[in-house]
Amino acid sequence: MSAEKLTLGLKRNPAWKPNGPMDYARSARKWNIAPTEQTMFYVHEKTLMRRSEDHQKEQEEGTTEGAALISTGNGSVSGTKVPANDVQNDLEYVVPVAIGTPPVITNLDFDTGSSDLWVWSSLLPSNVDKSAHNVYDPTKSSTAKEKSGLTWRITYGDGSSARGLVYSDTIILGGNLSVPNQAIEAANNLSRQFLGENASDGLLGLAFPVINTIAPTQQATPVENMINGKLLSKPIFTAKLDKGDSEGFYTFGYIDESVTTNPITYATIDPSNGFWEFSSPTFTIGGKVHKRALSNNTAIADTGTTLILVDDAACKAIYGSIPGAKLDRSQGGWVIPKTVDPSSLPDIGFSVEGTTYTIPGSDLIFAAGSHGTYFGSIQSRGQNPQDILGDVFLKRVYAIFDQTTGAPRIGFAQR
Repeated sequence: MSAEKLTLGLKRNPAWKPNGPMDYARSARKWNIAPTEQTMFYVHEKTLMRRSEDHQKEQEEGTTEGAALISTGNGSVSGTKVPANDVQNDLEYVVPVAIGTPPVITNLDFDTGSSDLWVWSSLLPSNVDKSAHNVYDPTKSSTAKEKSGLTWRITYGDGSSARGLVYSDTIILGGNLSVPNQAIEAANNLSRQFLGENASDGLLGLAFPVINTIAPTQQATPVENMINGKLLSKPIFTAKLDKGDSEGFYTFGYIDESVTTNPITYATIDPSNGFWEFSSPTFTIGGKVHKRALSNNTAIADTGTTLILVDDAACKAIYGSIPGAKLDRSQGGWVIPKTVDPSSLPDIGFSVEGTTYTIPGSDLIFAAGSHGTYFGSIQSRGQNPQDILGDVFLKRVYAIFDQTTGAPRIGFAQR
């Protein structure tokens, strides 16, 4: 069944609250961040670490026991292991997706930074508490077929993982777009980090299939199946993320022209890494243009990351423009003093090829901190080569993801 204008509304999680250090830790885990001088959370030897406040002081006081000394390339940092419950597990919003016949309505994290469709399933051990989830049971679906010999495994930098078996089944989006024979990754084992995530029943990846984890043969993503099955009038999907107004949505197959009257500008995508990755050679602070430390700097648009992650030089320049802002190791990142009037904060822009899109300065305030500060929404990407433009950025644009075969591109319109 085709869908000329399929719109999927975002379902808000009323329990979600921004938590700077926990959201930063989650980002570090997902993107396997290696440390730099400004990285407060990072991954070392499959362990999520938090940088110690003062390694030199620890050495002088003899309190480095249990800490790990890690090279940053320009020196070294000391860190301690981050407990699993110190990582933000809640999601701000999910999207309902029906799976199987009869259908079970699962609430999934739509993630442009991954390419798997995995769900909580009846294959999980009996001692796993499933009461907070809508669980997919392939034995109760008349359209489910096990794909013999195929398995999947998602592993983050800290070693946390989800894995299981693969079934072919029907998914239904928005009540009217039916995608048959979709690979469904049914979890039979979840590490404790995943077991703590009660806001969703799994994940639906919207990145390119090259990073799909099914082995030994990768399987098509839902969007790829929609395109190949000619279920969409155009090979696109769009994202208008919720800004707290309960009006966020995704569309498939069309662009909602009512979102904004501002023009859409497109940039070429390099899908070789599997991500929606594009050139981003400059950033702006209060309208003033700054070149990036790397002339070939790129950025990834990721609905599965909350914060914005950029290189250390950009972080230093951005927060250096704010009186009293500082890198506070005790709080886990860059912070802004509450004595600063939010309306005085500079707008921050990021280039997408030749066009710059901005977030208002007030968006630099992500969450309440301690000691009279706010936790900043822009933090260090560590040694990772790409920026990550997460929800803080995406809430200020209308994003168009064009998956035309051989010519993928991404479009943004300011809103």
